[in-house]
Amino acid sequence: MSATKTKSETIAIYAGDVHALVTHGLKHIERQLENLKSVSHEEAKPALAESKRVLEGHKSALEARIESLGGSATTPIKDAVSVITGVAEGLLDAMRSSETVKSLRDDATFFGGLGVAYLLLYTTASGLGDPETANVAQHGYEDAARLTMHLDHILPKIALEELREEKFDVADVSEKVKTMVTHAWNRGAQAASDDDGGRRVKGAGANHVQR
Repeated sequence: MSATKTKSETIAIYAGDVHALVTHGLKHIERQLENLKSVSHEEAKPALAESKRVLEGHKSALEARIESLGGSATTPIKDAVSVITGVAEGLLDAMRSSETVKSLRDDATFFGGLGVAYLLLYTTASGLGDPETANVAQHGYEDAARLTMHLDHILPKIALEELREEKFDVADVSEKVKTMVTHAWNRGAQAASDDDGGRRVKGAGANHVQR
């Protein structure tokens, strides 16, 4: 019984860390929506609105899960999480209403970090036998990845629009950027696949030698 309680407390702490990060990010997304409400970039506001909607859902899901584990979402966050959110705050506070691309760039950085936080929560929950929390973490990780990829998709267009607003003669390189991003992700996926395949081959070889 004691071991079960220890596992629950450990998972609740990890979930609380992610909750603190989500709460922090939500606060700044709300500020961005206010600061950028008059910008001309038509894809910026829907992206922010979707980020707000997603983070609100994450916040509620994490709070429910933490309470079911016997924890409290209002518990003060750990020093390590303070550092994480402090970095996020430094990035997000640097935004300027006239520089949409910098605000969304910082959001992409935030969602990348949030994805890692969810990845660790998923690993912890799965390793300690808590499928409910693992499911919350999986959905959170998927959302963070989706939002990061969407920002990757719209940021180049907004960057070009801002350059034109500054009266630069800018070529339309949207397709070139899209090709570069796709190529990079494909190479990353292939490298990961090759690495995993190599480990399997080595493992099979070791088993063969042992037999």
